Amino acid sequence: MIYITSTIHHSWNRKFNAKLCEALEKRGIKVYLPQRDTIQDKKIIFKQNHRVISRVKAVLAIAINESPNWGVEIGFSYGIGKKVIALTQARHEIPLMAKSMFSEVLEVKDPNNIKEYIDRLVKIIPQDN
Repeated sequence: MIYITSTIHHSWNRKFNAKLCEALEKRGIKVYLPQRDTIQDKKIIFKQNHRVISRVKAVLAIAINESPNWGVEIGFSYGIGKKVIALTQARHEIPLMAKSMFSEVLEVKDPNNIKEYIDRLVKIIPQDN
């Protein structure tokens, strides 16, 4: 299973996250999408998301419209030895500290054109056995 970290404070990200999650699940990848799968209670969110991150094989970081919470999840994931994969738009400047934690960075011309890069993304995501 992978965990998708992305801001939910930007409407583009909320819509994109759901579309990408659906495309990955159609290819047999188990996905934990916090905006869909986490109980949206401020008292629970932090603990639930970090518990899930500790159980997944990898974290997929949507490096577009990054937020402080995105950085916290990446840092936590990296700190416990998870593979952290970034998906970003070509020529987008990823914060240096975050970029240093990525094991892979997939730069795409148009992130909205999921069909164009989904196969490349699936190949770099660790599969459940």
